[in-house]
Formats: sequence, C-alpha cells, structure tokens
Amino acid sequence: MKKSCLLMPCFIALTRFCSFSNASILWQGDFETGDMSQWNSPINAAGLSLASECTFDGKHAGKVTLTGDDSFLWRGNKFLNRSEFHHRRAAGNTHEGKDTFFAFSFYLPQKFSEHKHELGYWESDKSWQQMFRFNIHGSDLSFQESAASDALWKLPEGAAPGQWHRVALHIHWSTNPEVGSAEVWVDGKHMGKHHFKNLPTKDALMFIQIGILRTQEQTTEEILIDGALETDNLTELLERDRHLVGKTCSQ
Repeated sequence: MKKSCLLMPCFIALTRFCSFSNASILWQGDFETGDMSQWNSPINAAGLSLASECTFDGKHAGKVTLTGDDSFLWRGNKFLNRSEFHHRRAAGNTHEGKDTFFAFSFYLPQKFSEHKHELGYWESDKSWQQMFRFNIHGSDLSFQESAASDALWKLPEGAAPGQWHRVALHIHWSTNPEVGSAEVWVDGKHMGKHHFKNLPTKDALMFIQIGILRTQEQTTEEILIDGALETDNLTELLERDRHLVGKTCSQ
C-alpha cells in the first residue's frame, strides 16, 4: 500500500506529461531556429531582429524596434508607423465554424508612451479587414473588436515593463455575431469570453500580426516577442510555459 501511494504522484505527473506530449502543436514561433523562418513574410522587416539577452524560453526571442524615422512609415502614412511578425496557416483553418487556439508572450524593456500601440491583431487576407486586436497604452493592455469604438476590457499593468506577459486565445470563427467568439487569458487570468462577428466572410483566411503599430513618434520603442504557438486544444494552450509567466530579465 505504501509503495503504491508513493508511486501515485509520479504516475499522475507522467500521465499529464503524456497527454500534453500526444497533443498536437500545429505551429511554433519561438525563434529557436536562430532566424525568422518559422514566420511568414514580415511587415517592415527593417525593424525586426533576434535577441538573446532576454528570452521567454530558449536561446532566442524576436525583437521589434521602432524609431521616428520615416523608413518605418507604412506607405508614407504617418498613422502607420509599424514593424510586425506575421503568421498565417493554410486556407481553411479559419473558415466558418473553425476554432483557433493561439498564444504568444511579450516583454517591454521600457514602458510605452500613452498613445495607442496595436500589439497584435487578426486580419483577413483578401479584404485586409482587421477584426479584433490587443492595444497597449503606456503599461495598460486592452482587447477590442476593431469595428467597435470601445475596448471589451482593459487590464491595468497588463503590459507592465520588465516582465514577460502571456496572452492566450480561443477563437471560434463565425460571420454570425452571436456565434463568433474570442476567449482570452492574460498571464493566466481569464478575461472572459466575448461574442462578436470575427470573420468577414465564411471562407476568409485570417492571419495575425504581432509587434508595434502606432502613429509616428520621435521616440524609440522596443518589444520582445517569444513563445508563440498554435495548438489543437485549450488544455495545452493554457498549461504550456505557464511557469514562465512573470519571468524577468536582468539587462
């Protein structure tokens, strides 16, 4: 009896490990290839690089650096000062009724200005219609349906500098605002499930861009991105790398 009790914790741990290992990781963007080859064509690649001095996990993280230089303007538009990593899966994965389980981590070396910074957003490949996004104002993080004027929620210090933050989403794609939904967790905290139209057409291919999109400023701002992944289930999405949330870097 004593032996079986002693072995029980190990059995439970092994069972959990096996269940996670057998679950499918559909895509990873952790930069452990030593380059940006895991990602699709970037937006304003001049602002993108790899960093090794501060990572969420492993040896490498992606770095986005913006200055007030005109080279970071998107097609000369002063309201689109941007540089972003880009990820899309094959056509069909975001069609009507499909589900996406996606997560990524970010780190701010210094607090952003109080102006709006779009951290990450989902957009259609044909209409280029942005459907929902995460914003950073200073050190506050918010989530917004792009067609709405107000954020669905705002998390004070959700983008506090000097620590790694983890964002996880379960997206159910639909053109029907009563069916489409996005459920979000920030640093393990459940921010709720919100219903809205998140698909412009039933066969849209939706992609995500993560980095910095802001109006032109003369300040230099940086953000690190790491640990991005897509899974086929919610359990692994929330459990994987959970112990690294809040990790700090000595710089």
